[in-house]
Amino acid sequence: MQTSVFEVTQAAVLTQAALPSATFTPLPTATNTPIPTVIATIARTPTEVATATSEAACNRAGMGTPFDLTIPDGTQIPAGETFIKTWRLVNSGSCKWTRLYKLVFYSQNPLGAAYEHFLPGEVLPGQAIDLSVEFTAPLLLGTYRSNWMLQAPDGSLFGLGMNADTPFYVSIVVVEQSTATPTLSPTP
Repeated sequence: MQTSVFEVTQAAVLTQAALPSATFTPLPTATNTPIPTVIATIARTPTEVATATSEAACNRAGMGTPFDLTIPDGTQIPAGETFIKTWRLVNSGSCKWTRLYKLVFYSQNPLGAAYEHFLPGEVLPGQAIDLSVEFTAPLLLGTYRSNWMLQAPDGSLFGLGMNADTPFYVSIVVVEQSTATPTLSPTP
């Protein structure tokens, strides 16, 4: 059996029709799209959210108004002189401060003060208390600072600031003791 040219041509046309036709696909054109700049960031550990039941929210101190009741920062004190510093603190936590809570020396120079002082009474959340410490100015001239914090009965320290970890302090400038100059009184 012979195939005719007509049959071959017809078969080729049918085969061509069965093939997908070529369609025009436009090529992507270059655009002037800016490339974003990568900015380096510091990976930070998220802080735990304080809740009314969390231990972090229990013991917090805030500055009262006024905060420094005596001896503002930079007060000049004669060498060897005793003085009393008084801070006003507010219980900004959720726990009651009892008489078992203490004001304790934290760092730098104790300036001759006792290292711990029990609170004189209970302080409910939101209430303020005035805390005083007796200091003695050193004999050497210069600038001195004494940092203090509060201590809970379990021994944990707390103070001021967002994380309750900032101490409060007294800062003085020790100057020479003034010597009394005798005044001459006129003789009659």
